[in-house]
Amino acid sequence: MDPKKLFVVLCALVGLACAAGSSAAHGQPAATRPALAQPALAQPAPAQRPEPARGVVEPGETVVLDAGETTEVAFKDVSIRFARLVSDSRCAAGMVCIWEGEAVVELVLAEPGRGERTTVEVASTGRGGRQSVEFAACRVDLVAVSSRGDQVTLRVSKA
Repeated sequence: MDPKKLFVVLCALVGLACAAGSSAAHGQPAATRPALAQPALAQPAPAQRPEPARGVVEPGETVVLDAGETTEVAFKDVSIRFARLVSDSRCAAGMVCIWEGEAVVELVLAEPGRGERTTVEVASTGRGGRQSVEFAACRVDLVAVSSRGDQVTLRVSKA
């Protein structure tokens, strides 16, 4: 094969791999990236799986929040709000990617009684940022981000 044609074919293949969710796709505008999803993981049958808490969360429990939704921490005067999905470079379903990618979300943590409030970003992997945050004697871990990025699962515990 002609070396020029081979080079063009290789460049096209690399371009396809990058557009499919590798770390190089992270710099593309969101409008040009494909919709991204996490691969489905094996989960227990629904009858055996306890429903995560909503509204008020106890230490050691998980809570599922939709974008814009807030939960209260039972043992502290603390609220946690899932503000938004900041970035998402996770590999699209059915695609072969160089790495699995990462979702970064913004949380707003508040302690109204003391007038404290902070906004933090947590990541689904440890590559681009932290996966947990401590605030007002609470630890919040990012457990999962939905494939559409509109829902997060958080675990809350005492720090």
